[in-house]
Amino acid sequence: MFGNYEARSPVSQPFVWVAEYADGTVLSEFDYTTTEENRFQDIEKHKLIRFGLIGNDARMYFEVFGGIFKILGHMLQIDYVTEEKSYQLTGQPFMYDDLITYKDAEFTFNPRILGSGSSAITQFNFGFKVKLKLEDVEFNFQAVCQIPHSQVACMEIKLVANKDLDGRVEIKRNGNRVDIIDAPLQEGIGGMITWELR
Repeated sequence: MFGNYEARSPVSQPFVWVAEYADGTVLSEFDYTTTEENRFQDIEKHKLIRFGLIGNDARMYFEVFGGIFKILGHMLQIDYVTEEKSYQLTGQPFMYDDLITYKDAEFTFNPRILGSGSSAITQFNFGFKVKLKLEDVEFNFQAVCQIPHSQVACMEIKLVANKDLDGRVEIKRNGNRVDIIDAPLQEGIGGMITWELR
């Protein structure tokens, strides 16, 4: 689906989530033939190979085995690096199948005019959360790609470790490091980074 189909939404909203299965079938937020809505809860995670958003001539997803994002044809990987060790947060050989997708929306109205309100989706989000045991450290890691209207897309990275670490988050695009963000962690306390996609 992410490679073979036209990158459009079958309904009026600009993006829809799509779950792609190993047998080549898909479950999309809205059916491409009938436009009937499908339930997120109906995704068959044991068959899943890719999950993400399609629309506006764009394909944005991650590989469920390994958790590596593919955004507009670019591969994004995330590592946590200290002076002693490098921990691959994406690219591990297991399923990143605790899926996240949601929409941000706003409702605008004039309190003096009855029925004047209107709602609009302001941002589409997709990603995953995962628990990782990497050598001597346990990480709770969450990565969510945020696609707002008329603004730069971002990657929201949340990280918690079971020990103090003085390290940094390294982001690679197509295998090349494109950014380093200082990210010291205290045991059991979460940290969050919002990184503009580039």
